[in-house]
Amino acid sequence: MGTLHNLTIRTATAVGRFAELQRRADRVADKPSPIAKAALAELSTALEELQVANEALQTQVDELSAVRSTIDTVQRKMEEFVQAVPVATVWTDRAGVIERGNEAASQLLNIGKHHLQNKPLMLFITDRGALFAALRSLCDHDGVAEVNVDITVRPRERRPRRMKLYGRRLEHDTQCVWFIHDARPSAGEDTQESPLGLVRDRADGTAS
Repeated sequence: MGTLHNLTIRTATAVGRFAELQRRADRVADKPSPIAKAALAELSTALEELQVANEALQTQVDELSAVRSTIDTVQRKMEEFVQAVPVATVWTDRAGVIERGNEAASQLLNIGKHHLQNKPLMLFITDRGALFAALRSLCDHDGVAEVNVDITVRPRERRPRRMKLYGRRLEHDTQCVWFIHDARPSAGEDTQESPLGLVRDRADGTAS
């Protein structure tokens, strides 16, 4: 922005100086030579083109600023939504290292969500064989887009809990997303219920 502002000022200054030069040329007794007239005309054209280019650049900068503002707004809304999701959710790389987590995951694992970053997911799961198998399924086989396994979660300084781990490979991101939810199947309940169904149930007040 500073560079563009300086360019605008210099362009306006150059236009002003050219206008003064043109007025002086008109006041002299002897008319400018054809070469001088041609040079002045060429300079005038160059300055006009510079002004047009400068205005177009300013328009592009303004549009870029508006796009960035929109992106920031969308990102804030998405982050707010992620934190509001009542199901514990973490994002990991393909090696199972946590890159981010929501508030529900922070509460479940008993650790601040900002401290989840760079922690291996296996630190909070005792069934490492099941976790590694889930990671391999998502990362090594292009045809497997999701996994749903039973695991035992070991929160920090709390008793382990038997839960379900639902993993999803993202198409437009290198991360995998994991939902950790209660393993609560009972008579008549679907043992493969997705976390999205749990979110819907809890929002309706029907989940325990």
